[in-house]
Amino acid sequence: MILRPPANQLDPRMRTYWLVEGLLGTATAVVIVVVAAVITAVAGATTAAWIVAVVGGAVVVTLAVAAFVTPRLDYEYFRYEVMELGLYVARGWLRRRWQVVPHARIQTVDTTAGPLLRAFGLVAVEVTTASAAGGTSIPGLPPDVAGALLEELARRAGLEEGT
Repeated sequence: MILRPPANQLDPRMRTYWLVEGLLGTATAVVIVVVAAVITAVAGATTAAWIVAVVGGAVVVTLAVAAFVTPRLDYEYFRYEVMELGLYVARGWLRRRWQVVPHARIQTVDTTAGPLLRAFGLVAVEVTTASAAGGTSIPGLPPDVAGALLEELARRAGLEEGT
C-alpha cells in the first residue's frame, strides 16, 4: 500500500492553460446565452427572453468562477511518479483518485498536444494498457520531461521502438 503522494507535479503553466480553457468555455456560454436571449426576444417572448438571460447569466457567472478556482486546485492535487510498482498517478480535489499502472500492463506510451497545449509549450503523456478501464494521462509536461518519462516507461514496460 502506498501512503504518500507521488513526488512529481505538473508544469506550473498548466494552471494558466486550464484558466484559458475555462475562460474559452465561459466565452462560448456567453455567446450562446446572448444569441438565445436575442432570438427569444425577437420572437416576441419578452418574459422568456428575460428568463433565458437571467438563468444564462447565472450559468456564465458560475463558469467564470470555476474557471478561476479549479485550475489552482487541479494543479495542486495532480501528482505522478514512476515507481518500481508502476506509474503512480494521484488526481482530483473533489473526487480523489489514486492509480498505479503496472509496468507489465503498459501497451503504448504516447505524447499528444492540441493547439492550445502547444501554445503553452506543453505536451500530454498518454499511457494505454490492456485493461478495459484504459490507461492514464499526465496532461501538462514540458516536451523534454515528457520525452524522458516516455523513455523511462517504455524501458520499464519492455516496449521496443517500432512494435
